[in-house]
Amino acid sequence: MNSDKAVYTGFEFEAEGYPAIAIINRDLKDLGNRSQYDHSVFVSIVPDTYNEFGHPEEAEYEYLNTVEKAIIEYLESQTKTVHVGHITLYRKREIIFYTAAPESVENYLNGYMPSIERECYADIEEDPDWEDVSAFYEQL
Repeated sequence: MNSDKAVYTGFEFEAEGYPAIAIINRDLKDLGNRSQYDHSVFVSIVPDTYNEFGHPEEAEYEYLNTVEKAIIEYLESQTKTVHVGHITLYRKREIIFYTAAPESVENYLNGYMPSIERECYADIEEDPDWEDVSAFYEQL
């Protein structure tokens, strides 16, 4: 599934007393073979510059979008991975994927993340029921 053609929906909510924004791929709500993508992948990046809400300033926001697009492009074309979306939290951008190839994704991210030149880390966990993102899909 190519995220370039996907429809995304935005949500505003509060997390730890600060405003947060989620942009979620709504096309995945009814994905028939969702259980094939049985591992969640959360890539967390700490922005260099941010406003009073902890959200990235404009130039940093654009940079984080460029990083996200690069990761999406590789993972969607080279692994069996779908892009769920991203969440902007206080001093953190979380880019969310689900994959059927956790080892390949981990190898790619371990090689790519140092080039981001920001504090960042990835968390890959088994989640065949997509529980980590179920709250967003319940709202669609």
